[in-house]
Parts: sequence; C-alpha cells; structure tokens
Amino acid sequence: MGPVARFREGLVLGPLRSQFDGDESLLAWAHAKVPGVRAPAVLVVTDQRCLLHIASPSVADTHTQLGSLVRFDLDRATPETVGVRLNGDGEEVMAELSLTTRARSRAAGRVLSALVRQNVGAPETFDPSKTSPLPPVPRGVKDHARRVWVTVVGGLVLLVSLAFASPFLPGPGALTAVAGIAILAREYEWARDVHVWANRQAERFVAWARTAWSRRSHDDADAGSVDERDGGSEGEGSSLGEGYGRAG
Repeated sequence: MGPVARFREGLVLGPLRSQFDGDESLLAWAHAKVPGVRAPAVLVVTDQRCLLHIASPSVADTHTQLGSLVRFDLDRATPETVGVRLNGDGEEVMAELSLTTRARSRAAGRVLSALVRQNVGAPETFDPSKTSPLPPVPRGVKDHARRVWVTVVGGLVLLVSLAFASPFLPGPGALTAVAGIAILAREYEWARDVHVWANRQAERFVAWARTAWSRRSHDDADAGSVDERDGGSEGEGSSLGEGYGRAG
C-alpha cells in the first residue's frame, strides 16, 4: 500500500480502527450512502464483519458478523448507483454505492468481491473475478459539464469559507467549508475522503456548541433565580425594619 492509500485509509477509517479486534484484518472499503441519511457513509469489510459506518456521532454504526450474513442482493435503481441489500439472520442493511467513475466502481467491486470470498452469497450476475464487476456509467458531455459546474461552485464556496474564517470577516467558516467539500465530493475522490472526516468533526463541534450553550443558559437561569431570591430577601428585610421603626 502506497503513502497516498495509507493517508486516505487513515483519514476515512481512523476512528474505526479502534473498534477492530486485535487479529481483525481490513479487506476492502468503499464510500456509500444510506437512504434517508444526509451524512456520508463508508461500507467496510474485514475478515470478521461487515461494517456500515455513518460519519455522524449521532448515528450508530451497523456491525454485522460475517457468520450471520447469508447473501447480498443488488438493485440497479439508477444508472449512477447500485443499491446493496445485506441479508442476515433476521436483519437487513441497505447502502448505495456510486458507479459514476471507474475508481468508484472498482471500490464497490472490491467490497462486494471481499464478501463473496468470505462465503457470502451473491447474485448470479455478479462475477468477482472481474476487475470491475459493476461497470461504471459512461460519461457524456452532460457529465463533463456537471464536473465543471461542481468544480466552480465548490471552489467558490471554499473561497467564501476562507473569507468567513478570516479575522476581518468573522462567521461560520468551518461549516461553510464542509458545504464546499460536500459539493466537490460529487466528483472528486479526495473530496469524498475529506468529506467523511470533516463531517465527523463538524458534527462533534455542533454537539459541543449546543451542550456549551445549554449549560451556559442553565447557569444564567440559576444565577437569575439567586438574584431574585436575594432581592426579595432584601426587600422583606426593609419592610420589616420600617414596620419595627413605626411600632417603636
């Protein structure tokens, strides 16, 4: 494995390594999308399990032991993606793999071929001996135009995020940068890797900010209650003092 591949793997799968057993080996992984979930996901196959990781601290990962996996089915609902349905003992996991480029189709093929080598059943049309068992979608003029559009818009959003991050124009620079990376991730593999990492960091920051704001609001409310009690006590003492003076 070259340095670029090691860097990509560390960027995307870094937090997952701590969940592996001591003798567990990584076989293949590919970027994925979970229906109904906005955060990017990664489909990982080891020699012991199939892991669907969603790059969001608020969504739990799905761990399925290979021994409980019976087969996987493919659903080519659209030309650009293939739906993968993992069928186990009483459970079902769904993920979508992109086939818009040769690199993405090969990554999807490596993940599914790894499942076949681990004795997981596959459709008859799936041939794991091919370099690209799931051929990529041919790219036409419209696809190249979309790549240019994505590059321009994503680059502009990143430039805006740099402006927000400057000391002269304060603003949500980090969240804007994540949005720019998400746009570029539609076409570029490096952006998909960064998107997974950045989305994890951004959601952790948002969760921390919400907790800090909630704690601060709670502390301010407690301080206000104490001030009201102290003010009420002082007023009551003055009234008693005045009454005592009149009585004297």
